[in-house]
Amino acid sequence: MIDAEVLSHAGRWFDRAWYNARNPDVVRVGIDPLAHYLRYGEAEGRYPSPWFNPAWYRAVYQVPPDRCALEHFLTHRATGRFLPSAALYLVPPMSPWREDIAVGIDPFDHYLSEMETPERELLPDLPVIQGAGLIDAHYFLINPADRFEAELDPVLHYIRFGWWRGLRPSTAFDPDWYTETNPAITRLGINPLVHYILEGEAANRRPVPWFDPSWYRSEYVVPPGQLALSHYTRHRRGRTVSPNPLFDVDWYVARHGAEIPPEVDPFSHYLLSGAMRDIDPSPCFDARGWRHRHMAPLGAEGQSELPVSARNPLVHHLRSLLTAT
Repeated sequence: MIDAEVLSHAGRWFDRAWYNARNPDVVRVGIDPLAHYLRYGEAEGRYPSPWFNPAWYRAVYQVPPDRCALEHFLTHRATGRFLPSAALYLVPPMSPWREDIAVGIDPFDHYLSEMETPERELLPDLPVIQGAGLIDAHYFLINPADRFEAELDPVLHYIRFGWWRGLRPSTAFDPDWYTETNPAITRLGINPLVHYILEGEAANRRPVPWFDPSWYRSEYVVPPGQLALSHYTRHRRGRTVSPNPLFDVDWYVARHGAEIPPEVDPFSHYLLSGAMRDIDPSPCFDARGWRHRHMAPLGAEGQSELPVSARNPLVHHLRSLLTAT
């Protein structure tokens, strides 16, 4: 049974004018839009409003076939535990909307009331990613497929196109690795970089196998409220920071600094040169010995088809440790 009282207070979540405008067949037959949605529209995957995706919601939260997905959301919307669509994933973790949950206010409605502007595109992820500083513009501009895309701001390009294609925003964030190690991203269909910014780093999830956010934060005394990965991204070309305890940046620069170009940070140099030459990243790791015991020789069939970083002994070692736990 559908709770008519709950649906009568749907507010923005069932927008009659919007529903009619996008479903002219409903207007032609003269049926009440809400009645049409409940009887036919939701089963056909029609949206009741711009920000509620019934098919996505039903699949993600396993709503029983005999339960109206919109009614389910309306019943639980003030808890913040059920998103109306993947696009609003950022609302519950962020202030001031997360404070709404404690007092029983719908945080998603609050967010949209404050952020939506008529005739302007609302991109919820944009300020989150802009503020984090995790997109390397020089690296990312290599990725666009055509001239028009290359002219876009890199952050905007990543939000509109890049993350859907699985492109890396920088060498320090691997969306395939991060999604593989955080199954909720696939289940929700959300931007993996936004998940890392809002939840992942705080839970010590690694953006790539070789960056240890917990160790880095402690080692370099990263201020509260600042991402360790952002700190590393800003300081890595200064040759003073390391992404993990097995890479001794001072030791490495003392031995190989003369061959590192000014625009390249020491660990990026190690990722490329270390893969081909079995360079040790520190006195604590024997790259040649690890390759001999655990990896195929560089000249083995198929090795040349792998990304260079995948042929690096230290990265292979770190990945092995992480996948074993």
